[in-house]
Amino acid sequence: MNDMRLFRIAANSTRTWRDMELRLLEEVGCNDLSYRPTTGMSSLGWVLAHQAAVYDFSLNMLIKNGPPKNPVLFGLYTPGTSGEWKGTSREEIDEYYDSCERDFLDYINTASEEDLERKIPEGNAPSFFVGMTVREVITNAFTHLNYHTGHLTAIRKDWKKSRA
Repeated sequence: MNDMRLFRIAANSTRTWRDMELRLLEEVGCNDLSYRPTTGMSSLGWVLAHQAAVYDFSLNMLIKNGPPKNPVLFGLYTPGTSGEWKGTSREEIDEYYDSCERDFLDYINTASEEDLERKIPEGNAPSFFVGMTVREVITNAFTHLNYHTGHLTAIRKDWKKSRA
């Protein structure tokens, strides 16, 4: 199996799990983006927008070594922020996620082997990513997205428990 096929499978799996959790959240009536679980985990809105920021960061800042696609939303929902929802509408969050995902997948579909083997240089990248290949950055992005989809599951379960 080639990398592009594997990346498409990962992208589909990531999207399918996230969409399922969003549907389940709606079914239990959890649509309050400011809802923050009793554990202190980040709010629902923060997690959703942060997932978009993961795509934005991975493609635009790490792979392309440029600015984020949406600097305002990126800045509100990056690691190190409070985890609070900053009032961004669900529609704007969904558009940010969808457009960043689309751009990320477009890049994957056109990347050459040379592109995938390029290493992330020192400079603007956090030390964790320095020396990683673009292929590793792509893999890390899907891992990070799925990690936060697990948070959506935890938010849903906490919401249900708090309403019981």
